[in-house]
Amino acid sequence: MGKRVKQDSLADQIYHLIKDSIIKGELKPGDRITELDISNTHGVSQAPVREAFLRLKEDGMVVSMRHKGTFVSNLSLKDIRELYSFREKMEPLAIQLAIENAKEQDIINLQSLFENMLEAGKLQDVDKIRNADVMFHTYIYKLANHSFMFKIWELLSAKANRVWYLTSQVYFEDINELALIHKPILDAFIHKDTAQCIEAFGVHLEFVKKKILSNKELEKLDEQYYRSRVGKR
Repeated sequence: MGKRVKQDSLADQIYHLIKDSIIKGELKPGDRITELDISNTHGVSQAPVREAFLRLKEDGMVVSMRHKGTFVSNLSLKDIRELYSFREKMEPLAIQLAIENAKEQDIINLQSLFENMLEAGKLQDVDKIRNADVMFHTYIYKLANHSFMFKIWELLSAKANRVWYLTSQVYFEDINELALIHKPILDAFIHKDTAQCIEAFGVHLEFVKKKILSNKELEKLDEQYYRSRVGKR
């Protein structure tokens, strides 16, 4: 959070810096953030910070409470279950459209993204494999060429990343398995087998969802969430 920023597109840079800090858990659910603190930390005026706060509020990353301030939003088990149930319905459409639109170079690019995941898995690099995982699925959404759905994916993936970093220490015994479970998705995509690709995605999503929901850290998230709800009354 202490990085200084360039003078161009200040609001955009501040937005991404704060968003990244929330996603990675450097700013935790319930933490209070102020325009003054952020502007002092990054050496900018409060105007771009105010604009960044508005964008973060639209994304659901922060909440503003009258007379109390702006806080990092809380997550509950209900939020997480809704996130995955929605993705379960949305991503098959993205896969279908992406396969219809994919050219030879697109398949090569998707293979390259998968290889990045394999490399990260071998290194047991949590940050790198998470980024590679998101890039793999984001590329499918880009190929779908559906602007509204892509915007929803950006919001959804940011929230999923928050869960990842909050629970990553016990997410996988061997994170290489996260990379390997993408191979059936890639294989089916290469052969333009939409039904098989959607089925492989379903197996992948169920695997990840079970890993996340079995994490005891999520009970703490629920406790934080309900404490925050009580505090609003």
